[in-house]
Amino acid sequence: MINKTKIIDYLLVYFLVAFSGIPFFYRARIEVMIVFLLFPLLVFVYRKRKVDKLIIYYIAFVFLIQAGQVLKFYYLPITTFIGLHVRIVFAYLVLKSVDKRFVDYYVHVLVVSTIISWLFYLPSYNSSFEYFLRHSLAPYFEHPFLKESNYKYFDNVLLYTINTKGEGLLFLKRNSGPFWEPGAFSGFLIVALLLNIIRKRYLWNKGNIVLILGLVSTFSTTGLIALFYVIISYYLIHQNIKRRIVLVPVLVVGVIYLFVSVDFIGNKIVRKLSFTDQTYNTRFKSAQTDLIDFATSPWVGLGRSDKTRFDEEQNKRKIHRNNGVTNLLAMYGLVTFILYFLLMWKGWRDYSLQREFNSTFAIFALGGIWLIGFSEVYFTKVFFLALTMLPVLYEPEIKEEEAEV
Repeated sequence: MINKTKIIDYLLVYFLVAFSGIPFFYRARIEVMIVFLLFPLLVFVYRKRKVDKLIIYYIAFVFLIQAGQVLKFYYLPITTFIGLHVRIVFAYLVLKSVDKRFVDYYVHVLVVSTIISWLFYLPSYNSSFEYFLRHSLAPYFEHPFLKESNYKYFDNVLLYTINTKGEGLLFLKRNSGPFWEPGAFSGFLIVALLLNIIRKRYLWNKGNIVLILGLVSTFSTTGLIALFYVIISYYLIHQNIKRRIVLVPVLVVGVIYLFVSVDFIGNKIVRKLSFTDQTYNTRFKSAQTDLIDFATSPWVGLGRSDKTRFDEEQNKRKIHRNNGVTNLLAMYGLVTFILYFLLMWKGWRDYSLQREFNSTFAIFALGGIWLIGFSEVYFTKVFFLALTMLPVLYEPEIKEEEAEV
């Protein structure tokens, strides 16, 4: 028998992910998300969910930051102003509607997306198949409501994005999955891997093996570094001290070996350390530029609008940003930055406690989020906003002490 509740929950989580990284959805104008907002809203009302105080404080705080930006710049970018609140409300409604199974559904969505991506990625080694995808199927998925952007829009067939080049690989292609590029796919896979470790209380389960294989197929430098980081973190908190003592040094040596011997990892990291790249801002150059921007408005930030964020600069290379961590700091200021990651850490810690998993892992998980965020501008995406709201789902229950007799 078809379980309608599960189907609705899967669709809700899928749309949360889709509006965060699947080009057909996340590159659409904000009006499209507003229309889709009706779906989680109706489910929220039908299931009689209660509104938490956290979301009221959350929206009020964001409004204050935006008001501060308006007072500082005497400019109200109505689209970006409303857009942020739409994403916040969308994230909250999905979380509350799906409730505590949210992590389960997210992991399943990423596992299935990975398996589906292989159905396109592996045959793409035959150039005629990729040509067929690009010229025969992709035109059916052209979006009539795309917003203007400085970034290239790659052909896609909704379940798979045709963006296989990069990293200087001669014979190997890269797997973007349904996301805008392989590096972005790797970031969502890392989040799924971290959550599934807590969920299953074990690293080497079937779901995680699929996620890891999918991550390797992206050939993302940051993704692979984050993968080793996650594995090392897992064994650092492992209860078996002997395994901890033996495996952690071996893994560290393995990472160093890869850095030295594998060109697309070691050479790319060295290249990205450059502050003088003439093609576009590197991760570190982007961080440097963001910190300079941050210094001009440290408390309320510069906002998302190009007029305030980049002082109306039009040069694409100069306004290119790919460091999500420092970009968040520059856009919304120090207080928002601290609260954002504090809420995220609390959500991971609360979920770990609920799953009876070592809550110290939440600190390592936050480190993993920072690692992937150093290469992609994730933190204004609706899914990552949802991660800051996990405390509304997994708040530890306070057990009443038994009265003394």
